[in-house]
Amino acid sequence: MNGKGDFLAGVLVGTVIGTVAGILFAPASGKETRGQISQKGKEVKDLAVDRAREKSEAVKSSSQELIAKLREKMPQNKEAQNVLDDAEKDLNS
Repeated sequence: MNGKGDFLAGVLVGTVIGTVAGILFAPASGKETRGQISQKGKEVKDLAVDRAREKSEAVKSSSQELIAKLREKMPQNKEAQNVLDDAEKDLNS
C-alpha cells in the first residue's frame, strides 16, 4: 500500500477507535450505547465501501487509458491487439 493509502487507513481506524471509546465512556444506557456503536459501524462501513468504489473506478479508468495507448503503439501486432481485447473485456465485465 502507498503512503496515502496507509494514512487513509490510519485515519479510518483512528476514527473508529475514537468513536467507540467516546461512546463507551459517555453516560448512556447499554441499549443506547449499542445503538450508537451499531450506527457508527454502519457509517464507517458505508464510507469504506464508497472509498473502495471510487478507487475501483479510478483503476478501471486508468486501465482503459493504458489499453488505448497500447493499441496506438502496436496497431500492426495482431497478437497484442487480441490480448488488449481480452483485457478490455475483463475490465467491462
